[in-house]
Amino acid sequence: MILVMLRVMALSLWRDRAGMALVFVLPPLVFVVFATVFGTGSSGNLAIRAVVVDQTDSADSRRLISSLQRRLGGRLNQASDVAAVEDSVQSGQADAGLVLHGDLASEPAPVTVLIHPGRKAAGALLTAQVNAAANQDLPELMLRREIGRLDPLLSLTPDQRRRASAVPSGSAGAPPFAVQQVLPGSDPLVIYYAGAVSILFLMFTAMQGAMSLIDERRAGLHLRLGLSRGGVAPLLAGRMAWLTLLGVVQALVLFLVATLVYGAPLMGDLPAWTVTAICAAAASAGIALTLAAACDTRDQAQPISTFAFLILAAIGGSMAPRFLMPEVLRVLGWATPHAWAIEAYQTVLWRGLVNRTVLEAWSVLTGFAAAGFLAALWLEGRRRL
Repeated sequence: MILVMLRVMALSLWRDRAGMALVFVLPPLVFVVFATVFGTGSSGNLAIRAVVVDQTDSADSRRLISSLQRRLGGRLNQASDVAAVEDSVQSGQADAGLVLHGDLASEPAPVTVLIHPGRKAAGALLTAQVNAAANQDLPELMLRREIGRLDPLLSLTPDQRRRASAVPSGSAGAPPFAVQQVLPGSDPLVIYYAGAVSILFLMFTAMQGAMSLIDERRAGLHLRLGLSRGGVAPLLAGRMAWLTLLGVVQALVLFLVATLVYGAPLMGDLPAWTVTAICAAAASAGIALTLAAACDTRDQAQPISTFAFLILAAIGGSMAPRFLMPEVLRVLGWATPHAWAIEAYQTVLWRGLVNRTVLEAWSVLTGFAAAGFLAALWLEGRRRL
């Protein structure tokens, strides 16, 4: 009997293609995403974007910038002044900034790394890259720094100074080459994860509500209601309106907890937050309705939606900050509603702006909602033929 049950269960799983994907395809895919993100981070090869201002404009500084450009894969842009560097870092256009403000061969700490409060890992990595570039790619520069530091103590003659230039440098007591400076402002990670968790669970909540579409269809109620005036369009529109409203209330509860417990500035721009929440909830509802319209049973819809939502969450930044991801995943992330919702919440609540990025996010999320509704309407229409 045990062997019979094993055979029955195995055949049941074999015939359930969605279940097979959930068991054997989803775990490796999620693993690949996380291994790519955190494996890259632990190896020190994060694809960070940096911006630099060279206030010295010397041969040494130009060589250092050229070395960093190679190490960062061309993702180092030059700015006109320190204010431009700070603006780039604060706005998220760059993960960290670099200011070369002193004689690299003589001054202690002639390089300052400007760090975003929410991207300290990127700042630490840029600092390590600066020190590695100086020590490995510009050894003669570091030797001149060492000689300059020891010269007052040893009173080297010109001949001794010349012979010392041929000796490898390195001293534990040497002053730091680059120092870190965290820019003012609160840590936005609370807002980041509030937005990330919100859009993640909006998807699952919307899917639970959308699966009532399957129940009505199987009971024959949906077909009878579809014969009424307007067909299935009002039914889907009403369901989408409800799922959107439910999603907004769910997001409000989550952000209220973030405000009361962690001090997230929800009330800073409540109208802009409301628009963002409506757009994110509508996008979730549209996607959920499409999946529900495409599936015949709950048993089919549940694993398919779980598979889709977890992959979207992993790529879109709901599970790990996107600045930790390699460039290919960052680009792929923009194909998900998660990345746009998180970016909109970040910009509205932390930076206090309603700029082009926010308007683009609202437009994309509205596009997801409209496309999802139209796809669900088309799929349901085909079932009536």
